[in-house]
Amino acid sequence: MGLGFGCFDGGFSRRSRRSLRTFRSRRSFRSNNIVGFLRRLSPGTRVVLQYDDQPPASGVFQGFQNGTVILTNFNGFPGLAHIAVNSINAVSVAGSS
Repeated sequence: MGLGFGCFDGGFSRRSRRSLRTFRSRRSFRSNNIVGFLRRLSPGTRVVLQYDDQPPASGVFQGFQNGTVILTNFNGFPGLAHIAVNSINAVSVAGSS
């Protein structure tokens, strides 16, 4: 005898799987847009990134390697920083100072 709450009738799992696929496809679409934008940049371009709910941070774009974006001078850090493309939420080109 079903309780009629929706989550016990089997439809809940179907909706969950569908929404998960939609979320994954939207995330990959967003990362594809970010990769497309970054591919147009030349190494040495100053960028501002917002990733993983962190405040925006600036660095110098150097390229890609194994699904990560390589930056130098990232928030004043003198070495190389690798950030996963999937964790990046927003990118903009920083003005030169």
